[in-house]
Formats: sequence, structure tokens, C-alpha cells
Amino acid sequence: MLKNKFKIIALLSIIILALTLPIVRAENETADNTANADVTTTEANNMNSETPQNITDENFKKNDVYLTGDNVTVDYIVDGNLFVFANHVTINAQIGGDAFIFANTVTVEKQGYVFSNLFTFSKDVTINGVVYDLYAACENTTINGYVYRDIRVGSNNVNIFGTVGRNAYIDCANLNLSQDTNANNEEKTETNSHGVISGNLNYSAKQEASIPEGSVMGEIAFKQETHANETTLQNYILSLGTFLATVIIIWLLCLWLTPKFLDKTVNFVTTKKILPVIGFGILTPFVGILLAILLFILGITSTIGLLLLITLFVLIAISTAIFVITINNLVCHKLKVEKTIGKFGILIASAIILWLVSLIPYVGSIIGMVAIVIGLGIILSSLLLKDKKQADSKVEETK
Repeated sequence: MLKNKFKIIALLSIIILALTLPIVRAENETADNTANADVTTTEANNMNSETPQNITDENFKKNDVYLTGDNVTVDYIVDGNLFVFANHVTINAQIGGDAFIFANTVTVEKQGYVFSNLFTFSKDVTINGVVYDLYAACENTTINGYVYRDIRVGSNNVNIFGTVGRNAYIDCANLNLSQDTNANNEEKTETNSHGVISGNLNYSAKQEASIPEGSVMGEIAFKQETHANETTLQNYILSLGTFLATVIIIWLLCLWLTPKFLDKTVNFVTTKKILPVIGFGILTPFVGILLAILLFILGITSTIGLLLLITLFVLIAISTAIFVITINNLVCHKLKVEKTIGKFGILIASAIILWLVSLIPYVGSIIGMVAIVIGLGIILSSLLLKDKKQADSKVEETK
């Protein structure tokens, strides 16, 4: 029974990760973009021409690398993926796979080369070297080097003084592509006086940016940001639709894979069991993060720590849906609704009511936290706590 429950979590993990981390590697590119990319690749190769020919074990890691610390400097070749949790991160070598970095500052130096995607959540990101694709959520983003293909950036300030080989998708407050030209020509580096985007520029900002002539080769699409109080009806409908779809999908999966869990959810919100449920919901994130940090520090068990964080993320992501499903089952139990179509209708009504309550200032945030805590507690309780009825039946069978 326990194995089946973990199989369910694994399946939900794959579904949610597939929805939240869509990574597309386009193989067919247009002739114009390919030509621009070739120019960028040539410049990037010239910049990395000083890579040593003789590589020793000390400066070559032929596997995935997991790093934590205050100041982390990657000055050796990584033939795999890079995972970093640190304060300051500096990449000064070649990364053969993807780089996942959570840090205060991230700097890719001139000798740094990320052959695949750079995913980063940080305060300041500076690209002086080469990155294949850039996905960043940060405060400040500065590109002085080269991005081989696309950038997708959500940042307060975005400065592009280098080259983007294809398209740029930017959500920011301020966008700047003009380099300071007051310096003497002798002091200028290989960086252009303005940034270059070889493809299209799609950006949203508070006001339209001044785009230098010749800096964007393709089309420019600008969307002005709206204030929070100017949120359109379309955004509300999209938010409600997403929430309803999540609840319905989780409910259908539970109905298909573990119908007994749906029947037991009401038992976990009774007077006797609600305190353990709340305890599990509050302690699980703290214990999970603490264990993950310890596993990352040990080094050998870093993969287990990463899987633990992913599992925790998935459980938190589905906890609100589990809370809605539990409320729905409680209402159906009180109203003695037994048909599936009736439960489905009440489920939609319950989800809409919770979504409307979440829009109330202050109160909505509190209700949202309560839903996450109770939903997470119900999931953990169903996995870890034995049902007395099942235990008694097993005892009778053994007798």
C-alpha cells in the first residue's frame, strides 16, 4: 500500500514538473537566425580560445556537480549539469550541461561558457562570457557577453550591452541597450556601444524604452505594464480557470489511482486528528529543507537532497487542491451526496468559493496559508499514520 502511495507522488511529480519547467530545444532554425548564431558562436569560440589543451582530473568533472557555500567559484570544466545554492557564484570555466543557480549574485566571466541553459533565481546576474539560453528571475540583469539563443528574463533592471543570438523575452521596469559612450575610444573593450539582439524583442515595462538604431534585427513588441488595481477581467478568468483545472486534475487522479484516500480525507479533519495534521503541515517544510541542506553539505548524498526538494515542492503545489477536495468530501458527507456527478459539481463550487475568498486582502493570504498547511498535513498523515480500522482488520486476519 505504501509503495502505491509513493508511485502516486512520483506520477504527480512528473506531471507538475512537466507543466512548470517546459524546456524546448528547437532544432530547426531560420536561415537568418542560424547565420546570426554562427557569428555569435565564432566570437564565443575566440573568447574561449585560451582553454588549456591538457586537462587533469582536478579541473575536469565528468558528472553532475552540486555545490553550496558563501562564495562559490567554478574554475574547472563540468561535463554535466551544475546545481548551486550559494551567496556569490562565479563561473570561470565550461559547463557542458544546464546550470541551476540560486544565489545573491551570479557572474559568468569571460572564460565562462554554459553550453546549455542557465536557470537562475538571484539578485544580480552578469553575463560576461557565453550562455546558450538564459532563464532568469532577478533584480538586475546585465549581459556584456553572448547568449547563443534566447533570453527569458523577469527583472527590475535589464542591461543588454552584448549580443543575444536570437530572441529576447523580457518583463522589467527598465530596459537599456545603450552603452556609455562618454569614455575614450582607447578605454573601450570589445563590447559594442549598444547591445545587439539578432532576433525579435518582446518586452513589457512601465514605459517604452529607447532602442538604439540597429540594435534589434527583428521585430519589436512592447506592452506597457498595468498597475495592480488595473487588473483586467481576463486575468481573473485565467487565474480561476487555472485553479479549477488544477483541482479537477488532482481529484481525477486521486479518483483513479487512490479512491481510498478520497474516502479517508474527511477522517483527517476530525477533532481528534486535526492537531497532528496541522503539526505535519507546519513542520514538514522546515524539516524537509533542513534535511536537504544537510544532504547537500555531505556532498555524496546531494542527489537525494535534490529529489527531496523536488518532492517537497510537488507536495506543497498540490496541497491547496487536496484541501479543496477534503472540504468537498466533508460537504458531500454532510449532505449525503454519493453520486460522482454530484460530488464533481460541489467540488467546482468549493474551489470557486475558496478562490473568491483568496482575493480578499489579508484574509485571503491567511486562508491560503491555512489551506496549504492542512492540505500538506493530510497528505503526510495519509502516508505516515495507520488507519485504526485497517490495523484492526489485519489483526483479525492474522488471528
